[in-house]
Amino acid sequence: MTIGSFILIRNEADWLRAHLVNLLPHIDEMVFFDGNSTDGTLEILKAFKSRHPHGRKIKLFQDKDPRDIKDDYVRLFNECLRSLSTDLALFIHPDMFVDNPEALRDITGDSPAYSCHMTSYAGNPGGKLYRINGRGEAWKNIYRLKPDLGAHYHGHYGAANEDVYFSEITGDEHKHHGTDFNKYPYPVTDSSLKIHHFSDVRSFNRRLGRMVSCLLAQGYSVADAKRLAATHPRVTLKDGMGFTFSECEYPEAMIDARIAATKLIAEGVHA
Repeated sequence: MTIGSFILIRNEADWLRAHLVNLLPHIDEMVFFDGNSTDGTLEILKAFKSRHPHGRKIKLFQDKDPRDIKDDYVRLFNECLRSLSTDLALFIHPDMFVDNPEALRDITGDSPAYSCHMTSYAGNPGGKLYRINGRGEAWKNIYRLKPDLGAHYHGHYGAANEDVYFSEITGDEHKHHGTDFNKYPYPVTDSSLKIHHFSDVRSFNRRLGRMVSCLLAQGYSVADAKRLAATHPRVTLKDGMGFTFSECEYPEAMIDARIAATKLIAEGVHA
């Protein structure tokens, strides 16, 4: 059973080092579509490709443009996914740190999709870190590619009704039921994978502005775009409604991974 990860990436140098050190030895393939990064992201990926003992697993596609509008994001998402040659696909972000990557090798069943356990944080490397309490603690993010059972994740970022996910590959369409996995039209199995997700908590006005732009790009009028964006889940969620924040420490394994990655890049030695 082989498993590969696929990521649309842009300016993720702060998080990418630890992500690569921790996950690369435990996965069969890593596909990155870079959207013209300017912060050192490309240099990190190229250093790992040439210097890490598992660097050959990295497939890097440059000069992509993952804009936050539905049509372009979905097109690139599908293109990125099609670049995998593995049995399973792990959809993950570069600001995610897998606490127990060895659990990937325990996935031996034939389930169409698998879920993981999620802990969410707000902060930046080197600064204060806060645990986000009240956010979903599970995520359906591993999908079977061989055989193709039509369980892929393909979302409308910024769509008015973000509960509808679809697949351009299989043509199927189904409701997105969040963490209520028993409602999906196919089995979702617990993978036992534990993921730490680090993200910023964007201001209401910044999120609102991005959402209005997304809706305008989909053909909505200015009035309708502003009305829909004001109550859109991505706006209200990131505004912190229902969340609490508690200061915490970075996982020790993540700190160790960042140190190992820094050494690899600086000295050109295998981690």
